[in-house]
Amino acid sequence: MLIALMVMTGCEDMFFREIDFERDTEPEMLVLTGNFMVNQVPQVQVSHSFFFDRTDKRADDWVTDAEVSLSVNGTAYTLSYDSVIEAYTNPTLPRLQALDTIEVTAIHPSYATAIARQVMPAQINSTVVSYEIRPNHCVAFQLDLDTYEGNADDVIAIRAQAEVEIKQTRSYGNGETWTTTQTLQYKTLFSTDILFSEAENLSTEGYYGVNDYNYLYFPSSALNKPRRVSLFLDHYWFGMDEYDSMTLKALDIEVSVCSYSAYRFAQTTRGYAYLPAPSFLPEQEENFMEIMMESLQEMLGNQEPVQVYTNVDGGLGHVAAFCTQVHSFHF
Repeated sequence: MLIALMVMTGCEDMFFREIDFERDTEPEMLVLTGNFMVNQVPQVQVSHSFFFDRTDKRADDWVTDAEVSLSVNGTAYTLSYDSVIEAYTNPTLPRLQALDTIEVTAIHPSYATAIARQVMPAQINSTVVSYEIRPNHCVAFQLDLDTYEGNADDVIAIRAQAEVEIKQTRSYGNGETWTTTQTLQYKTLFSTDILFSEAENLSTEGYYGVNDYNYLYFPSSALNKPRRVSLFLDHYWFGMDEYDSMTLKALDIEVSVCSYSAYRFAQTTRGYAYLPAPSFLPEQEENFMEIMMESLQEMLGNQEPVQVYTNVDGGLGHVAAFCTQVHSFHF
């Protein structure tokens, strides 16, 4: 008991020692955020970064007194802060058009000037050719995609979801039967089309499928001619049970083209969300200290920092450009 008490007393200093951070810290920078859509009026959000040990963290860090301007094809517009939408905008701004050149500038005396530039993508034209429920329970559909005439490095992004009503009859040992009806959400999108397997660094997302209504990607350079693409939707927890009937109730397909920077940003933030969370629940009480140390090491020592993509000069953040076409079928 004496030895255990000495060990625990020594560990107290290890766990609760206050450490003074004396190294130089990075200066706080402006953070620009904007999702620009073709045929919509742009809005820009401005916040700022902060060092990890800052003691005055607030619920939000919006910068509301910056000088923000937005240039569309060389024509400059001054933006003002709107507290309702928590963004900078201007009612005289025109709706963005395909291939417009955008430049956002934010100036504030407490930070370096931040500038973000973006070229809007072209219109994406797609047609839903067919859709059906296959015998293996998948919802299959085909898309005809026209030749894309936008920026060479743009990325095509597809996502879809479906509602399928199923009826199932179960039999009990006493001869009674019970019929249930339920609606399943299909959000797992995948394709075995060569279009995705040739997509280089985009192919992993495309070929093996995407869960939870995320995008499936391929480069727009693959649309140098019209293409027909076969895609499939499934239910993540779907089993191979037999059903009395399956009825397609709704099918929503979204075909977008986004800037390459938007794809890069989406991938890095997706990776950040998938970092493993450390576990502090010991499986065995006698190994508590060992498990605690392993959890701390997992949380602090073994995780490689994730570099979140930014396309802002002089600051941080991301300004993205999109053009979207939606197909909705409800039965």
